[in-house]
Amino acid sequence: MKFLPLFAVILILGCSTFCSGAAVAKPTGQPGCQTAEEVEVALYAHFYLKSAFWVCSTQGVPATLAQCPIASAWLDSAKACVPWSQWVWSPTVQPPSQPEVAA
Repeated sequence: MKFLPLFAVILILGCSTFCSGAAVAKPTGQPGCQTAEEVEVALYAHFYLKSAFWVCSTQGVPATLAQCPIASAWLDSAKACVPWSQWVWSPTVQPPSQPEVAA
């Protein structure tokens, strides 16, 4: 029973450390569309949603999320939605810029 108070202290310290830490968002591959090159390329893969992709249409405006039709996934090498049977994994690559983060 002596370990119970020690366990409670460790749990409280752990929770307070976890709760006070700043949230760190995972990168999703969303381009910031800050360069003419990004607008020219226009379409970027989403890092986690394989049936979604980013559309960069206006310079200075962050890309918007688009969805592939049902039963298809975004194939970055083709820059198109393809049936899942044709989809192959490819490594993720950060876009040239990221959206501005509001403070």
